[in-house]
Amino acid sequence: MRFNHFIAPLVLLPVCALSQPQNDKGDVFLSKIPTSKNAFVKSYSSESAEFKLLESNARSIDYPTQIIRISGSLESQQLDCDQVHAEILEKVVAPFAPDKFTYNTYISCSYNPDTNMATGFLINSYLDPLTDDAVELLETYLAKNNGSNLLGTPLTFEPAKALVVALTISAGMKKNPNKPPFVEYKQDRSNFYFKSNYEMRNKLFTDIYQNFFTNDPNKILPFLDKWIFVNASSVYEAILMDSNFVELQPERIFLMENGEQIFVSNLKYYFTHNCNRYSNHRCLQPQA
Repeated sequence: MRFNHFIAPLVLLPVCALSQPQNDKGDVFLSKIPTSKNAFVKSYSSESAEFKLLESNARSIDYPTQIIRISGSLESQQLDCDQVHAEILEKVVAPFAPDKFTYNTYISCSYNPDTNMATGFLINSYLDPLTDDAVELLETYLAKNNGSNLLGTPLTFEPAKALVVALTISAGMKKNPNKPPFVEYKQDRSNFYFKSNYEMRNKLFTDIYQNFFTNDPNKILPFLDKWIFVNASSVYEAILMDSNFVELQPERIFLMENGEQIFVSNLKYYFTHNCNRYSNHRCLQPQA
């Protein structure tokens, strides 16, 4: 569903500026995690593994994305950040198998540089069950753990009311796909509303993997009409024929019931399409 009002804003693998090639035509990136002075940051993502929603999915239950957005003081606990991360990993990440759940979890531990003792922590996470069985597993986990003690702070899972995706596309020329500069010929934004991150992945991300990483006009042009704006193909046809690089950035903005009305994770996810791999070195092949 197109959202008309813009809102500003796996395997168990630690992710830090991680790129995961998804096929022979494009890459997916989790952007660099902002570094904080005197902070030890880790993140974990099942989305950094190979995209699996193109396969048949067994989930039939409508279930909201679960959000963790908590922070707490550790001044009196005499723990170092390795101990803090280990406890969070055991309670918040390890219980969720990547074949049953999709999640992105960002963990920051601040510390006193003089003593190396932890002074505080922050967790940003969103989580979706992938199957009906996983929904039941999550319900059992929440019944036991939601509101329980984590490093002296209540571990709180909140159901997101919905998800708005602010989608940005940029097309242009890039001499080196791995570093600036990127000369942008055209940039546009669109916004879409989804019931959950699970629904978004099954609709938008599935379409991205099927129709974005290509220079076939029969795939990429209808994709732009659907997800950027009506008749975007008429504008982008000439632009893509002169471009060798396209970037797609879906900013996930979760709408919440209580507290802060929106939640945006510290982890940013985007797709890049390097078209130098094609014989014409451009992001659109001429139509026959």
